[in-house]
Amino acid sequence: MQRRSVRIRNGRFEISVEDSGSSGMPCVLLHGRGECSGVWRTLTEAASADHRFVSIDLRGHGDSSWDPDGSYDARTLAGDVLEVLLALNIRKPVLIGHSLGGSVALHLTGMLGPFTSGLVLVDFGPDSDAAGSQRVLTEIRETPTRFNSIAEYAQWLQERRPLASGRALHHLAAHALRRTHTGTFEPKVDRTVADDFLPNDGAREEQMWDMLRSVQCPSLIVRGIGSAILKPQVALRMAQQALPKGQLATISRAGHSVMTDNPDEFNRTIQTFLASLSPAASGGPSCSP
Repeated sequence: MQRRSVRIRNGRFEISVEDSGSSGMPCVLLHGRGECSGVWRTLTEAASADHRFVSIDLRGHGDSSWDPDGSYDARTLAGDVLEVLLALNIRKPVLIGHSLGGSVALHLTGMLGPFTSGLVLVDFGPDSDAAGSQRVLTEIRETPTRFNSIAEYAQWLQERRPLASGRALHHLAAHALRRTHTGTFEPKVDRTVADDFLPNDGAREEQMWDMLRSVQCPSLIVRGIGSAILKPQVALRMAQQALPKGQLATISRAGHSVMTDNPDEFNRTIQTFLASLSPAASGGPSCSP
């Protein structure tokens, strides 16, 4: 496992990247709003023998730079990730994104076109439930600014995510905090990421459906059965009508935070999808804008 920083936007920002696993098919992992690359740790531990995982802290999250202008929209973040892929010479990746990371992955698929081997959208889609989305933003805004320990933060998360695996939350908490000069810990997230959320809009939602219809690579929609964000009928429409090569997986005992709620079933689902992709997917020409 190797963590590095990649300078982008003519050196204006540094994006933190964790590179782990084998030299197999590269899988780019994109976390949700307010989280960080640590949310994927149980997946990378389970599947790193067969795949290369590139876990990215999006701008404003984790160990990546914050934006003084607060530009955290999905298309901007997708441009950041594209620069990272070019800098690391990552070819024909599988893009796996949760929530905001799913939107980033969808935008990035449009930028990469045929140089995308696969797409996994985890509990993300058009026409999201407004009340559920607001609860996610509220959690970001109401997160305390100081914790006495990583364990205290993990417990705080557990109280708000009762379905979640304690082990998965510990991985998330360990990477999501930094130690301060006083010995306490603070979350590594720019809280203004919660201000960049745009409510449902008819024209924007239709644009998202158009983007889904244009995806040509094999695609997987993953929904937590108890999700308060991605409606079941929307997930079904995405997989069966919008995505030309789409399929749907519903994860039991999971809500919106699918990867931490039921990591074992989630990991098996992702591994099965990755195994279905051609081994040749890891080759091909370099990414190009």
